[in-house]
Amino acid sequence: MTALDAWRAGRISAEVAVARLVLAGEQDAIAAVPELASVAKRHGLAALQAVRTAVNHAMPATPAAIGRMFDAAVAASPEASVAACSLGDATLLARASAELRSWLCHEDLLQPGATVLDLGCGIGRMTATLAPVATSVLGLDVSPGMIATARQRCTVANARFALTDGTGLGELPDAGFDLVLAADSFPYLVQAGVAERHVIDAARVLRPGGALVVLNWSYRSLDQDRAEADTWAARHGFALRAAGTAPFSLWDGTAFVLIAARRSC
Repeated sequence: MTALDAWRAGRISAEVAVARLVLAGEQDAIAAVPELASVAKRHGLAALQAVRTAVNHAMPATPAAIGRMFDAAVAASPEASVAACSLGDATLLARASAELRSWLCHEDLLQPGATVLDLGCGIGRMTATLAPVATSVLGLDVSPGMIATARQRCTVANARFALTDGTGLGELPDAGFDLVLAADSFPYLVQAGVAERHVIDAARVLRPGGALVVLNWSYRSLDQDRAEADTWAARHGFALRAAGTAPFSLWDGTAFVLIAARRSC
């Protein structure tokens, strides 16, 4: 289904439709649809176009290369670099982030006092959004530029940020987190061939009953993602509670929820 068809069917917002068209290099189609043209005019497309230039999925897929790619992306537009649906607009990004937090709370995946790992935290937008609910939030990213921006923007006492090499979570303690959130970062782990290592490590760092929440598993087909999530969940001690649902109205991300097994005495 094309972006225009999905928007006309009510499956995605006008902002998401505009973002998809820009990322596909089809921005000329926006002008032909008055509502989409209005969205583009109101928010502008320059930021997203700059990020599209910076983010090259054809480049070598190593964690270090991905870090350099997102250094360039965050320099082009901090907001658009972490969520294309924001169109580079801080207000749109805040709304989408708040919707994500509301969903986590509604699904009992984020509870007051939780300890959270924000994996692929980018500019810290979810770290900052989750911090008022959590006891502590740790944001990790492979991009020094992202981490520097996150530290500038999010200065609350219970949030901290650290650079990671992107190969795993070996530096983190066992059973130290209630929630591991990967919001649109997991596709790059899949691309780099280190995603399963992170699932294995998430099983170790989560407390029993904790959740690994992956929002967008990859940029392949949903059938492939569901099959892989099911296989890895069974292999590494998770119960797969959701596989490719679409719970958001402001973003077209798909949700995968893996619940860590409760250990027997």
